[in-house]
This record gives sequence, C-alpha cells and structure tokens, in this order.
Amino acid sequence: MSPVQRRFRIGRAHGVRATALMLAGLLAGAGQTTQAAPAAPVDKEEAAAAKAAAKEKAAKVLAAAKEAAAKEAAAAQAAASQPIPVIEGGRATRQLTAEAARKEGLTVVDLSDDWLPYVFSQTPDKPQPLRPFLLDLANGRTRQGKQYARPREDRFFEVFGIFPSLNMVRRRLADKKRHACHDKVKDAVLEELAPKNVIPPEELEKVPNPNPETRAETPMVTTGRTISPRPLTEQEKRAVIAMQAHLRCEDMLRGKSTPGRMDRWTAEGLKVYQHLHQLADNSKIDLDLRAVLLGDSREHDFRLLLRVLRERIVDATGLLEDGSAVGVQGQVQGRTLDSPEFQPLAVEVEKRAAGAPGAAGAPAANGAPAANGAPAAVDASAKIRPASDLIAPATHAAAEALGWKSPETGLANNLPPPAPASGKKKAAKVKGPAPLPTTVAIKLPPLPPYHGPKMELRAEIDRGEVVLERPKVDAAGHKKWKPPVADRPTITLYAKAGDHEVALMRWPTTIGGWKMFEKKDGTMALKYKDSVTGDALWPEVLATPTWHPAPGMPTKRLVVKRGDGSFEPKTEIIGPGYRAAYGLVAIPHLQIMEKNAQGEPQLMDLRIRTHGTPGYRAVKRGESNGCHRLHNFEALRMAAFLVKHHEHVRDGLVPEDYVRTLTYKGQQVALESESKGYRFKLTPPVPVTVLEGDIKGDAKSVKRMVPLAAVP
Repeated sequence: MSPVQRRFRIGRAHGVRATALMLAGLLAGAGQTTQAAPAAPVDKEEAAAAKAAAKEKAAKVLAAAKEAAAKEAAAAQAAASQPIPVIEGGRATRQLTAEAARKEGLTVVDLSDDWLPYVFSQTPDKPQPLRPFLLDLANGRTRQGKQYARPREDRFFEVFGIFPSLNMVRRRLADKKRHACHDKVKDAVLEELAPKNVIPPEELEKVPNPNPETRAETPMVTTGRTISPRPLTEQEKRAVIAMQAHLRCEDMLRGKSTPGRMDRWTAEGLKVYQHLHQLADNSKIDLDLRAVLLGDSREHDFRLLLRVLRERIVDATGLLEDGSAVGVQGQVQGRTLDSPEFQPLAVEVEKRAAGAPGAAGAPAANGAPAANGAPAAVDASAKIRPASDLIAPATHAAAEALGWKSPETGLANNLPPPAPASGKKKAAKVKGPAPLPTTVAIKLPPLPPYHGPKMELRAEIDRGEVVLERPKVDAAGHKKWKPPVADRPTITLYAKAGDHEVALMRWPTTIGGWKMFEKKDGTMALKYKDSVTGDALWPEVLATPTWHPAPGMPTKRLVVKRGDGSFEPKTEIIGPGYRAAYGLVAIPHLQIMEKNAQGEPQLMDLRIRTHGTPGYRAVKRGESNGCHRLHNFEALRMAAFLVKHHEHVRDGLVPEDYVRTLTYKGQQVALESESKGYRFKLTPPVPVTVLEGDIKGDAKSVKRMVPLAAVP
C-alpha cells in the first residue's frame, strides 16, 4: 500500500462483519439506548406528579427560549441595516453595512459577547434553550441554581468547546495584579527537575478491611485520607510549593491545601489550571505543565485571545482546513496556539506526498499555506489532495487588522465602541479595557473555490493499529495504563473538487477498547467494546445531545449522593450540557447492513456516534465504548461545517420520552430525558466509512471479560 493510500485509505472496508460481531456492536456504543432493567415498585402517583412538574418546567423554559430567540432575531434584523467598521491596522478606516462589506469581498466577523459556535444558532420558531446558559459560561457568569454548581468549580470551558468571550480574555490580560503575582513566584526549581520527572497527585489511602463480615467482598477500604503513591524528594516538594503559588495567583487553591503536598485540594485546583491552558487534566506536574508555569502569564493570555479569535474566524469563514491533513499547522503572530495535547498528528515526511513542506503549495517557512487549500504541484491524476492550513493565515490576517501583535497591543483599542443596546442611552460600564465593537469587517485571504453551500462530502474513519490483547490489571483491580499506539485512529472529511477530492482535515479519534462493565450479579469486569466497521450514513447533527447509558455501565457512575444520604441521577453526564458524555454535539451513524433489490440501503442504528467528550484525554488514548470521540472544539467545527456546506433542514429540539430506573444501595433513581437534542437533518445523509485498520493479535482474546476483584 502506498504512503498516500495508507494515510488516506482509498476504497471501502470489507463489508459489515459476521452476525455475531454485529450483535456485539449493538452493545458497543457509548450512547446505547436500552429498556430499563426490572426495578422495585415505585409510588406511581408520586412519580407521575414529579414527571408532570418536570414537563411544566420544561414548557416554561421553552417558552422563555422562544421569546429570547424572537428578540435576538429582531435585533439582528435591525442591526443588518446599521453600518459596521471596516478594520485595518488596528483602526476603523470607514463604515459599511454588512451586505455592502460582503459585496466588496470583506468578511464580517462577530466580536460580541453574544457569540457561540454556529451549531448553537436558533430561529424564533426553533429556539435553543441551552443558549443562555452557554453564553453565561462564555462570559464567566455563574448564577444561582443547581445548573451552575459544576461551572463554578470548572470556571474555564475552552477544552469543553465553550470559548471565553474576547472581552473577557482582554480583561484577564489587563489584570496587572494577577500578572505581578505570577512574576513574584520563585519557580526556578521547576527548571531543575529532570524532563521525565512527573510528580503525581495523592491517592486515597487504603487499608485492610477490619470488618470480617464484609472483608471477603471488600478486602481493602479507604480511610478518607490521601497519601502520595511514592515519597517526594525535597526538590519535588519545593516544586509543588512553587506550583501552588501560581495557583494562588489564579485564585485556584483552597485554604485547606498543605504546602508541598499534592493533596486533594491542590489536585482539584491544578486540574482547573490545566483546563485554562489546554493541558491534560491529570493533576500531575509534568513537563508540559512546567513549561506553562515557567512561561509569562501575559503571553498565555494573549495566546488564548488569539485562539478565541481563531474560532470567530472559523465561524465567519466556514473554514475547516487546519493543516492536519498534511500534519503541519501554521502559526499566528509567530506563535503556535495549541498545546501539545491538541496539536495535529505529526505525519512522516514520506507520507506527506504532495503536501510535503518545501513542495509547491505546501506550507512555507512562515506557515502560510497555498491559497486554495490544495497543494499546487501535485500529480494531476491524484485522487486525493490534502489541504494545507487555511485557518492560521486567516486568523493571522484578522489579528493584523485588529492590531493584535503582542500582549501589549492586544489591549490597545482604537476601535469604535459597541452601539448601546436597544432602549439604553449608555452602555454599562465595565472594568478593564474598553469593549470591542460587536461586529467588524476585515479583509481575509480568499476561500478555496470548492467551498459552497452544497458540497459533496464524505467521511472516513481509519482505525489505525488495532491491538487485540487482554489488558493487564494492577493489584487494586484497575486496568494498567498503556501508551497510545503509534498509528492512532483518525477521522478525515473529504470534499469533492472537480475530478479529485480534498482531504480537509485529519484528526485523532477513538475506537473501541476495554471498558468497565457491571455484571448482573453486581461484580465488575473489563469488557471489550468493539467499534463497528463498514459503510454507514450520517443522517443528522445533534447539538446539545442527551446520552443514554449502555447496559452494564457501572451504576455508581450514574448517580451522585445528596446531602441527606439519598441518591439522584448524575444529570451532568446524561446532558444536555458541556459535561455530557457526548459533549455538546453528536453525529449518529446509521449502519448500512445490506441493500434491497432496488439498491436501497437497509439501515440500523447500532448506537455509534461521532461526538465530543468531556474526557478529552481519551482522544489521545484512542479508546471509547465504540464511538468516535473528538476534541470538543473540533467536533463543533466539523458539525458547523456539515451544516453550512451541506443541504440540511433545521428541525430544532427533537422530543423524546426516555426513562430508565436504576437501583443503587436499595434506592431507586430515575434517569430521564425529554429531548434527543437540537437537530439539523442532513439531506441527503453524508456517507461515512469505518475501515478495518491494521489488526494485530487474536480476535479470540477479546471475546471474554476480564474479572476485577475490586469495585471502583
């Protein structure tokens, strides 16, 4: 197989597997919908009253959403006739209406605090009820109520797909007191640590169970204390103290934390800090974290500002080409914006083919790719041409127009202030730099000629190296960590462009793997969840989707304990919300099982999805319950691209009546959802193929469960 074929595998998989494997696939999806398991009797009148109250509340929320959507539409219509500034070199040179600006080849960019990715858009008759909540998160607003309890802990949501507003980031950048605090931290010890030195968080202390009645079932119990998995050296303790000082500068460290210890409070604060900086949220002091801690906090804020601007540019232009198809991402203002966790997969030189650096049409030394996104000097007979990075140069051009070249110029604002809201004489005063205008027109590089509202698209998921072997379990009964395979699973979206196709992007994704499974007798085991190969269709895009747990999902993971000792459903994982198992967007797969005599495909929903995920580190590991996870901002980008560049119908919220009753420690807990999500129906569906990949090992090794002695 040639390098190009290996990288963008041409052709189809070898059909759908045997019946036994297809049946196994029914249980593979992370979003498995099932009938409820038999449960103990419940008070029917009480349950009916609770359900009626929930429906009444949902109806009020929907009515309020419709009213808000109508106001938003009216404001947008009124603003359409108002002139907006044309920005060049950090100044407004003239004013045009949005329509006139587009006719001149300018791009209209939304800089307002009310911006969200396109898949969260709405119409007066089809509102998006979660939109106000997401806007609150984007602007750092937390209100009273249960819905905001977790956001108050998380604080930063970029890794979950919700970028902060530009004005909010600029206020962070202008916070001199916080920057001065970071400057004063004595953190040279962080440079003294060896590159491979990793300081782990403390773990719950476990001791032999003193109760003879439960000792056989639970040999070890926790004491409530945490201890380090290994003794820390004096140097490491000083490194922890330096890290804790940086957390205090960000108000991320609770007073109960102990200096020099990676205790629970320190680990929680560190995870928030890692979310802020696009790092793996493992609560460890590793090389990536140390690089950020030693960096300039002003520079970190400026890179965040550029990343936020990049998403606005992606939304305004409809671009998806980020350089991942050639493995080379351009810089913006001389900076690589993404952390290693989120950077494109590297591609070996011999696999870059026509897109190799130095070849005509490939990214130049300054990171500027070919203008049309497809390398110019390629074999005319090539069926697939990988696109270079178009997003970075567009973002760079926007930053140049705004005058954002450094942290200092990122605060300068010679732009006209935003117009006051309707009915208000003056805009509300805010601390920090003057707010940006809500909308501007900017000259950006031209879009590639194959872009359009009705593009012919298809997707391909290459499973990469599929290693079939039973996992190893440690003494505590947990699956031992394994490094990701070298040939990781990837997803590529292709666009038809004349006599060839353009590979728009190539992102890491996930396939099946060994996952925790609760058997009928309550014991735990590891079960291999396979990903379904073959041809399928993407019929729709679901924004703010809800998730239904698969059979065997450990019940403990689906409930949370109230203060009174009772249990309630863990709604954040069910959704809708940024921490739902599907993230904020999901694309269902309808598997093509066979074709009838008329050549029509016979479809089945095996509960496989391409979706975002709150557990974004799983993307690097490449494992899931069979679904294809993406980093959240990438999932939102691709979903928006499908909607903007493919024929579709906006259906809005899709109602459903899902109820599943769980029994946990003698209590009943009801999982419910009344909406499947906000649907954009793709007409026609987009074809997707999941390739077999390079399978290594014996398939028999994954047919049986691996029992676990310990309950998680």
